[in-house]
Amino acid sequence: MKINKSSLLFTFILLFLITGCEKTEPDIITTDRDKYLGTWNAVSTGTGGTRNFTLVIAASNSAPEQIIMKGFDGGSSTSSLPATISGNDLSIITTLISGETIAGTGTYNNGSLNFDFTVDDGQSVENRTCTATK
Repeated sequence: MKINKSSLLFTFILLFLITGCEKTEPDIITTDRDKYLGTWNAVSTGTGGTRNFTLVIAASNSAPEQIIMKGFDGGSSTSSLPATISGNDLSIITTLISGETIAGTGTYNNGSLNFDFTVDDGQSVENRTCTATK
């Protein structure tokens, strides 16, 4: 059986193009995240009292579905609290900040953020709620 060199070359080029164009990474969708970004005026309440604070939310550099919150619950503007978002739902990644463990969930609805979260200082756990608007 005689193989034509042109046919063989064409076959190798075709195989190279097919495997070379294979998608290796998923599309990064950030539209869900974009609505969370910016500066928010926030009020939280719990047994520890009412706190008014400025919440700054930025995009995470490590994952397209994550955000970074600074100044959360009146904390330091240099402390970072990460959260994962999916559509209008937000999940705070349990984080230790200044000796307190913060965990919780939140939702985005009509330009407003609402959180239910806990603050655990190792001696007691405080349940808090928060509403934030731009």
